Amino acid sequence: MTFPPDYISNTLQLIFIMSIPQYIVSMWFSFVILGLFPERFGKRIIIYSILQAVYVDLFFFIVPNWIHVLNAIFSMFVFVSLVFPELKTKIKILIILFMIMLLYIFEIIYAFIYQYFGGYEAVLYNIPVFKMLFFWPPIGIMALITGFMQWKKIYAAKKIRQFIIHIKSVPHLTLFILVIFQVSLLFAFFSRIFIRPHDLHTTLTTQIVFIISIALFIYMTIKIIQIITQARLEGVHQSQEAYLGDLNKMFASIRGQRHDFANHVQVMYSMLALKKHDQLRTYTEEVVNEIESMNVAVVELPSPALAALIQAKSAIALEKRIRFDYLIHTTSLTFSSVTSIDLVRMIGNLVDYVFNEAVMLPPAEREVQLEMYLHSGELYITVTNRGSQLTRDQIDQIFQPGETAKADGHTRLDLANVRERAARYNGQVTVDSDLERGVTFTIKMPNTKPGKKSMQKI
Repeated sequence: MTFPPDYISNTLQLIFIMSIPQYIVSMWFSFVILGLFPERFGKRIIIYSILQAVYVDLFFFIVPNWIHVLNAIFSMFVFVSLVFPELKTKIKILIILFMIMLLYIFEIIYAFIYQYFGGYEAVLYNIPVFKMLFFWPPIGIMALITGFMQWKKIYAAKKIRQFIIHIKSVPHLTLFILVIFQVSLLFAFFSRIFIRPHDLHTTLTTQIVFIISIALFIYMTIKIIQIITQARLEGVHQSQEAYLGDLNKMFASIRGQRHDFANHVQVMYSMLALKKHDQLRTYTEEVVNEIESMNVAVVELPSPALAALIQAKSAIALEKRIRFDYLIHTTSLTFSSVTSIDLVRMIGNLVDYVFNEAVMLPPAEREVQLEMYLHSGELYITVTNRGSQLTRDQIDQIFQPGETAKADGHTRLDLANVRERAARYNGQVTVDSDLERGVTFTIKMPNTKPGKKSMQKI
């Protein structure tokens, strides 16, 4: 292997003037934007940057550009894994992805400036002082931006990190990997066109990279459409399963009531035989009130789906010793905007979540209220947990997915799904908390007919 002239001098200048500062700032930026608190990893960020810069730049002047790009990306994962072994694989990939994006931005800036100083090679083989004046200002500006983000706690990609960590489905993971691969290919293609133009005589590699990038983009587009379609089908199936689960609980409650009814008859017959008429009257009134409370949903509500949902939730509330009241303004309530399956999904998820919070309270404080009404052409659905209170920080975090699942499977991801479903109808979900009313979730949606809907309306 023959080395180019001044190989050692040019390599050392590349390592210390350009690469090490770039890697330090790009990794620092990646940690900050992902909300990973870089002050805990400061020394290791410097160690990683030195290792990465030395290893990659040793081959910069002696290997083809496409090998240099692939070697840099592969070595990123190796060195990140060695220096930060405690980080999860998905987090390491995210860090590398944001590093590549920032390095890509640096190269765009440099490529734009190259043309004013005689081109790429005129800058690369210039004196060290010139290189410092050329490369350090963009790096310094990015360092100031990153420091400001860390000071103000601007973690712009923190939600992306939380979302990626909790991805379980294979299609979403596949798409995530394809995005990373696509970014790498675009970086390689850009590098060949703008950063190392003296290699353009080997056009075959450039053409192959370009063709693969286009093919991958088409495949990713198809994959995104498939994932969206699958997500919609899964949403429908989840709503159906929740609906059937509530119906099964309702039927179980009815069977239990039938068994209880036999016991009630025996008790009333015994009281009658013993001529305890006052006690019999009191006991009978209690039984009648309980029966009326379980039948009121079917009698008063205009929608069979909504009536079945309320009936099921009433049975669950009775089992969990929760006082569950509902107020449905049926005289003016007409459903012209929301499909029955989405209405069941949104109300069911909200009520389930509030029930889960209510059972943590003493039985005397377990009080939940559901209300639906129309006002100024908008549909309002409120679910209130009167025994709870939330702080402002808790309210800000309550719709973020990724919370640990509860024992019965209901999580804050359900609330995120409610917000996403309401947004499909140009609606919104808000949370309020005060000492008088407790915690109130409010769904507000326009009650106007949407476009063509293939699903059955209530």
